[in-house]
Formats: sequence, structure tokens, C-alpha cells
Amino acid sequence: MDNDVTPAYRFLFTGDHEAILYGALKRLHLTPAQNDYEDYLQEARLLFPAVYAEFPDDPEANPHQFLAYAQQKITWTLADQLRRDRRQDDRQAPGDQEELLTTVPADEDVLASIGLTDYRAYLVKLIGAAGNTGEWRFLVGTLVDQLTAAEIATRHGVNLATVYRWRLSLTRRLIKHLTPPDRFF
Repeated sequence: MDNDVTPAYRFLFTGDHEAILYGALKRLHLTPAQNDYEDYLQEARLLFPAVYAEFPDDPEANPHQFLAYAQQKITWTLADQLRRDRRQDDRQAPGDQEELLTTVPADEDVLASIGLTDYRAYLVKLIGAAGNTGEWRFLVGTLVDQLTAAEIATRHGVNLATVYRWRLSLTRRLIKHLTPPDRFF
């Protein structure tokens, strides 16, 4: 298989061929106002060379048939991905945040027992050893670099909802490791 995607992207960005990508997103009811719109648009652009290579005919010779084929194929692929992403988001739904925040020990209790410097070092070791990449990025972004959630999202090229999922995952891990068993819930 030839890995050169240049002809596919040249075809995509010639004329108004990129409109099929916007059409595919519109068919999936994704609008530019949604947080993940740009993510799915980029996914559609990345899918295009594979669709270009899979087309049974010559896309340059039959552009109308190819564009219809490509839009349908990209729509179906993105629909599957959107379904998987939404199913995963449902499992990671934030739930009642007030209850979660009330179970976290007060900063004064934790900081008084270990000290701020030791606390930060402990968190870095805890997440570095057992956490995932998102938790690590959120922890370093907030504790070390003093960034907001929006700045962390920009730095790592993700949307704001992803950063909030990282924060929720980190909070759950910290509650599990930092709350004494007798005071847990």
C-alpha cells in the first residue's frame, strides 16, 4: 500500500471538495458551537486519505461519485466514533459534584499534616506511579505551572470537557488515596 497521502489531500483542498466534511458533520448534528466540533472535523480530514485510497475507481476521473462515496463513508465512520465517545462520556458523567467536594478533606487538614512542599511532591509521586496521562497533565498544569483548565486544554490540544474529565479522575484517585478509611463517606 502506498503511504503517500499528498494526492488525497490535494484533491480534498481543491475547489470546494472540503465541503463534504462539513456536510458529514452536519448530518451528524454537530455544529461549530459545540466543543468537540473541531476535533471531529480534524478526524474527518484524517479519514479522507484512507477513503480516497479505498475508492474502487479513479477519484480524479469520477469526482462526483467519489465525493458522494467519501461523504457517506466519513459520515458512517464518524457516527461510530461519536457513538463510542458519547458512550464513554456517559460512563464518566460528572454526577453530583457537591457530594464529591464535601467528601474531600479540607486543604488545611492535609497541608497541616504533611506541609505544602511535601504534599506537592507526594501528589506528583502518586499520580506519576498510578495515574494516567490526563491526570498527570492536569496535576502538573495546575500545581506546577499554575494554569487554568482552558490553558491546559490549549496546551495539550484537547477540548475543555476532556480537561474536566481529567480533573474528575484525579479527584477520585486523590479521595481514594488521601482520605482515611474512618472518614471516608
